[in-house]
Amino acid sequence: MKLTMKGDYGLRAMLDMAAYYGQGPIESADIARRQYIPEQYLDQILMALRKEGLVKSVRGPKGGHLLARSPAEITMAQVMQALEGYVPPMECLPNPDFCKLSPGCALREVWQQIDAMTQQILSRTTIEALAQRHQIDNLETMYYI
Repeated sequence: MKLTMKGDYGLRAMLDMAAYYGQGPIESADIARRQYIPEQYLDQILMALRKEGLVKSVRGPKGGHLLARSPAEITMAQVMQALEGYVPPMECLPNPDFCKLSPGCALREVWQQIDAMTQQILSRTTIEALAQRHQIDNLETMYYI
């Protein structure tokens, strides 16, 4: 799996919204500033996340964006699927005909195992767990500065 800037920015935006979960909508400009994401690109990412039902948008003077459900119910796999789709570590995984060596390839077997383990980790890692670890890490860093 290759993580693009879109996936990275999307995960950072989700972490930001998780940190403020239950406090109402957050303006995209605030998320962009805190997470160092270009605001126009963030708007595109938030639109994709909204289409997948992971983010809600509220219009108006007190509007903004918020998680569509609890961060405990949203996994990294869902965010990555919404933004990247399935990205295999090797092209031969979804398409064995891509490589003439695929039928008996020992390397392909290893790539399949790596892909399965990656998907398991993404599926069991919630945005809430990440947000909790992220906040703890940031607090520890603040004390050592």
